[in-house]
Amino acid sequence: MIQTAKRSVGRLLSRLLRLLFLAVGLPAAFGHAAGLPEGFRWAPGPANALALSALEIEQQPGRLQPWPSASLLHNGAQPPTYWITAGMGIARLGIDDHPLATAWRVEATASGARLVHVPMADVKAPDVRVVQHSELLPMTCASGFTDDCTSIDGVLRIHTSFEGKKRTRTVGGGFYGTEGTIQQDVYTGTRTLTITHQPTGRSLQLTERLNDTPAYTAPQTAIRYLPSLRRVLLLGVVKDRGMPLAHCVVLPEAAATSTAAQR
Repeated sequence: MIQTAKRSVGRLLSRLLRLLFLAVGLPAAFGHAAGLPEGFRWAPGPANALALSALEIEQQPGRLQPWPSASLLHNGAQPPTYWITAGMGIARLGIDDHPLATAWRVEATASGARLVHVPMADVKAPDVRVVQHSELLPMTCASGFTDDCTSIDGVLRIHTSFEGKKRTRTVGGGFYGTEGTIQQDVYTGTRTLTITHQPTGRSLQLTERLNDTPAYTAPQTAIRYLPSLRRVLLLGVVKDRGMPLAHCVVLPEAAATSTAAQR
C-alpha cells in the first residue's frame, strides 16, 4: 500500500514537473504585456571589472534549456566534474525525468565555460550527486528586492541595491483581483546586482530598469557558483527583450589573489 501511494505521488509530481516546463515559455512571450520584469542587463564597469562572457551551450533540438529551473551536480573527484541538468526527476520520490530532460557537463574555457551535452545516464552514476544550493550560497541569496549575501566559503559576495522611487497603490486582491483590496508597492528606478570576488575586490554589475511596477527579478537559483572551476554561471539572469540568456563569470586565480594581498 505504501509503495502504491509513493508511485501515485511520484506520478502526480511528474505531471506537475511537466506542466512547469511547459509554462516557462509564457513569461518570455507575454512578460511585457503582463507587467513582468524584463530582467537584468550587463552594465559597463571599471577597467578591472570581472568579465561577463556568453556561455556556450550545445543545443539539442526539442530539449529543455538550462532555465528557469536547473540542477547542479558533481562527483567526488578532486577537482570535481560539474554537470547541469534540466528536467531531471527525483528517484527516491518516484518522480520520473521529464520526457525532454537534458544534461550537460560543464567545461572551463579560456574566456568562460561551455555546456557539453551528455546522456542522462552520465548524471546518474553512483558517484554523482546533486549539489544543494545551501552548500554554496545561502538559500535566500539574491531572492529579495534588495539583498546582500556571501558564499559559504567567503569568496563571493552578491549584493542587490535599488535607486529610485516607491509608491503604494490600492489594487484588487486575489488571483482575479476580485477578493477585496490590498496595498501594493510599485517601483520606478534601477536595481543593481553586484557580484564581487571578495579576495580581490573585483566585481561585475548588472542592472534592471523598473517602471512603475511591483515586479522584479529574483535570480536566486539562476546563479550557480562552481568554486573548483572558479566560475559563476548565470542561467537566465540576464535577458534580452524578455528572453533568457546564459553567461559565465571567470573569477581571478589564487595567484592573483596573493599578489593583490601583498600590494
